[in-house]
Formats: sequence, C-alpha cells, structure tokens
Amino acid sequence: AEVAFADEKKVKIDYAFKNDAENLYVLYIFKDPKYLSSISVTGITLWFNSEGKKKKNYGIKFIQKQISADALISRTEKERGPLPEDKKKEIRNNPFYLINDTEIVNKKSKSLSQPSESSEIKPAVFRVMKQQNLLVFEFAIPLKRMMEQTSEVGIEPGKRVKVGFEWGGMTEEMKAEVKRRSAALERTRSSSSDPTDNRAGAGVGSSVPMGLLSGPKKYSFWVDVQLAKKSVND
Repeated sequence: AEVAFADEKKVKIDYAFKNDAENLYVLYIFKDPKYLSSISVTGITLWFNSEGKKKKNYGIKFIQKQISADALISRTEKERGPLPEDKKKEIRNNPFYLINDTEIVNKKSKSLSQPSESSEIKPAVFRVMKQQNLLVFEFAIPLKRMMEQTSEVGIEPGKRVKVGFEWGGMTEEMKAEVKRRSAALERTRSSSSDPTDNRAGAGVGSSVPMGLLSGPKKYSFWVDVQLAKKSVND
C-alpha cells in the first residue's frame, strides 16, 4: 500500500505511519539539515500516550552510538551466543563501530533502562539513510513494546495513540561543560578585576556568551495516530 505522508511545516519534516498486527512503522524525513540540531548526540525519542495526552512518561530513544570493537563483541555474544575467534579477529580489524541503539524511557519510574529481556517481545529497531539533501529515519516498533511502556491503556490495532517526537537540545554532558566553562569565566573575571578600575563594573566580558548558555535547540511535536485494525498487507 502507498504511504500517505503528513508534514510538520515549522521544522520541515515529512512523516508517515502504518501498522500491521504486530508493529508500528514510522517513516520520518528531515528536509532541512538546520533542524537536525544536536540529534547526532541526543538521538530522537518517540513518546507514546494511549490516553490522548501530551505526556512524556513513556518512550523509546533511538540513538546512534560509537562503541569499541570489544564492546561490539560483548554485545553480540550477549544477544547471539559465543563468537568464533576468527570472527572476533575480523571485528577487531576496526577499532570502533557505529551502532543503532534503543533505550526505554520510563519517567514514572524515573529511570532510563534497556528493554526487558523477554524473548517474546522483539526490541524496537531503526535505520538512518541519507538521500541527496534528506535524512531519512525508519522505525519499526512492536506494539507489545509500546503496551509494555504505556500500561495505563493498551495499544493495539484499531486504537488511537498520541505519538510525540523529540530531539536536539543539550545532553547532560553538554550541560556540565557549560557549567564548567561558566565557572572558569567567572574565576577569570574575578581574578582579573581591579577594584580601583571603574571599568570593572561595566560588564565587559562579565557574562557567558549567549550561544554557550543556550546550546543547540530542542524540538518536539505531537501527532495523533489511528492504528489500522488489520494488517497493512490485507
């Protein structure tokens, strides 16, 4: 079936949803790179609410991470079992790898955790592709994974769900760096101030640059999604 796109004009994004009995599929296209903000370090979080409210209680963060070869080996063995030594050697030919990772966000329990180990529920997955001037995200999210997170009302084919998209802004590491630089500038100003110099109170160099304080912009918006009752292939 042909995908019907909607758009969020203020951030120049096209998006589309479809589902079958098991998964929600999302196609998400950035048409202007200036709205990517800091998505490369923050990732993009999809929030789910089955009560029709814009509440960021339950979501899944999709993020690309760079990990070492040994970390990739450990991760792969945890998921699939022991790897042969020649395969490990092959992996170690590259020191680092870029992987697509997902993290469950559960604000009600105030924790960020990996999806449950239940083998009955597949993890959400995604991929990122560059097409000319576009950046395209494709998400596949098991409805059971969404139900696991939005437990107050079940999410299943035929029902409505409000979906929020959020990306950009500053990570905790970036915020800590801003504080560090701000403190360093304050110390420099204090140590260089001459109490006999009337210019000391003029405010020259007395503040952290606005760009440093504000950081990259955070974006978010919500949409209502009516899940199809049957498989998209029906």
